[in-house]
Amino acid sequence: MKKAWITSLALTLMLTSVVGCSSGNNTNVAKTNANPSANGNTAKEVKLKFSIWGNETHAEMYQGMAETFKETHPNVSVEIMSIPLTDYQQKLSIMSASKTAPDLGWVAERMIPQFISANQIIDISEVKSDAEYNFNDFNPVSYELFDQEGKLYGIPFSTPPAMIFYNKSLFQAKGLKTPTELYKEGKWTYEEFSKAAKELTDPSKGVYGAKLFRESKNWSDAIVPLVWSHGADLFNEEGNRFAMNTPEGLQALQLFDDLMFKDESHVKPGDQTTFESGKLAMFQDRYSNVTKARAIQDFEWDIAPMPSGPKGTVTSLGLAGYSVFEGTKHAEEALAFLKFISNQENMSTTAKYFVPSRTAVLNSDAFMKSDPKPSAESIKLAVIDQMTNAKFSPAHKNWQKIDSEMQIMFDLLYTRTESVDQVLKRMEEHIDPLTK
Repeated sequence: MKKAWITSLALTLMLTSVVGCSSGNNTNVAKTNANPSANGNTAKEVKLKFSIWGNETHAEMYQGMAETFKETHPNVSVEIMSIPLTDYQQKLSIMSASKTAPDLGWVAERMIPQFISANQIIDISEVKSDAEYNFNDFNPVSYELFDQEGKLYGIPFSTPPAMIFYNKSLFQAKGLKTPTELYKEGKWTYEEFSKAAKELTDPSKGVYGAKLFRESKNWSDAIVPLVWSHGADLFNEEGNRFAMNTPEGLQALQLFDDLMFKDESHVKPGDQTTFESGKLAMFQDRYSNVTKARAIQDFEWDIAPMPSGPKGTVTSLGLAGYSVFEGTKHAEEALAFLKFISNQENMSTTAKYFVPSRTAVLNSDAFMKSDPKPSAESIKLAVIDQMTNAKFSPAHKNWQKIDSEMQIMFDLLYTRTESVDQVLKRMEEHIDPLTK
């Protein structure tokens, strides 16, 4: 995401906090009435399939929207399909090839280049001319990954930065300063993160100090902010070369390895310990994890920015959007539902769980004060203030192959088969050709 827009967005939100997914990939969806019953015609029953990688709460939220949508589109029902994020892109690609893809669904920044290149999502540019939809409420940079060669392949609904969820009760019990306190003092670094993780680890109680991924397959979520803050990157600027095999990349990956195997303060691959269990002191995730965190009753928690490294704090910024999939037999109805769930009213609803993309929603209490936890102050510190230096998570048209190879490389690290520097060299040998 361009720094200028992120900076503008951050400033807008700071002021607010102070004051208060066919017809083919080369063709637009036909501009016809998606609600024929409104004209007195007999409407054919339509069942849309809508895919997400969210949790049960998200599914229930969308089901509620689907029921409201049915009030004005009585012939349309919506089935919510939940697919784990780690399997999402591969499963949708397989379903698309076998003509069994859902009608519409979520897509993430790392999926978009491949989906567009493989003609798996369709052009929905007609939304731009719908005055009632008010497409201009979206900042152009928020949908630039979808906007290719004069065609629009989706609508963004969330731009969440990575952050640290921490067990405040564990910090207090040990008499340690919290990540928020250290951040306010300008001392929230990866060095302090490592020290706190080691101090808070208690093997006798099954308590770990840190977990930088939801699952070990999510290697990119675990290391990208860490790598960036040390001055390295996954790809070069042109995206045609693996760029992490540098002294800075080695330093970052060594820190990750040390947390897991030297200090033994980080959860091992395969360990299912969750933040909600109360046995994780610090957990890296995106803002959407507040859905689970808000259900916690047994301990106090909060959110904090990512720690800083030698090159400062560089947070990864995610992008989630809605796209209509190629091959749908109900393109009109799918687009109508997409527009419905991304209008201002419904984005105000999703803002309880996601960092919204509509300016009007960003400028409202629907986001900043949607729930007592986290507080508006914590949202400002961990979300708004971090957007200035945040960057989109790496994306590539060959991401699926790159991801699979990187998982194999990380397994060499996790099984202690090779050292960090050996794994980095092997990454370069295997990943570099895939970037061409």
